[in-house]
Amino acid sequence: MGLVKRGNVWWMSFPHEGRQIRRSTETSDKRLAEAILGKVKVQIIEGKYFDKPREDAKTFSELMDRYLREHASRRMHYRRYVNMVNNLKAFFGDPKLHHVTPKTIVAFKNKRYADGVMPATINRELAVLKKAFNLACREWEWARDNQVCRVSMEREQNTRDRWLTEQEEGQLLAVASPWVRDLVMFAANTGMRRGEILSLTWNGVDFDRRTVTVFRSKNGERRTLPVNQTVLEILRKQYEERAAGKPSGDSLVFHSEAGTPLDGSNLRRAFNSALEAA
Repeated sequence: MGLVKRGNVWWMSFPHEGRQIRRSTETSDKRLAEAILGKVKVQIIEGKYFDKPREDAKTFSELMDRYLREHASRRMHYRRYVNMVNNLKAFFGDPKLHHVTPKTIVAFKNKRYADGVMPATINRELAVLKKAFNLACREWEWARDNQVCRVSMEREQNTRDRWLTEQEEGQLLAVASPWVRDLVMFAANTGMRRGEILSLTWNGVDFDRRTVTVFRSKNGERRTLPVNQTVLEILRKQYEERAAGKPSGDSLVFHSEAGTPLDGSNLRRAFNSALEAA
């Protein structure tokens, strides 16, 4: 048994019924924390200590809302996290946390497969669920165990898709809408990821050096790419279409007609429609 200070608050750690229990004393006063720990020791000796799980009081929606607010909001691609949380909520509803069990999590995986979702997407959604329950157990004291850890992740297909032939690329561009066509050509000629393209700002475009800079890539690093004439023409076209005024450096290169960020899910649907048409 002992006390550990996390931030300004003292936490107590003690064994109970074969498990190591960690609970906040909810005080920054060490003497008061020691008194609280002493009371718990007496309760354990007298057999009067009952470790009531906190999940009885919290619901799944409360967990996911707090996850978005306090964790995902500080991450890149926040909208993607929102979409994944919405998928989880649509399946699980709003039960008490202890009703989310390995059985219901496996049922979620089966439902997503029935929806035609790929294993990699299912794994990302499970990772969100696992992180939310980790926070609930370790930091928020909302749950006792993380049931997601008892469910296996799915095997992903790691082989890369082949490159389009020149003829196939021509067929695709012929049927794609103009805004999708520019993005497809930009991606094909730079190799940039979808998220990198949609978050590209004019600060990252250098017409003189013929480069674009991704300030924060998927692995968190900055990288600068040389671009060819095709990409330069797309960039100049995007720049000239801002006829109302010179775009600011931190404004997006690619955005909707209303000037808002393009949604990755909408782009995916439009791209898939073009693939089918081609």
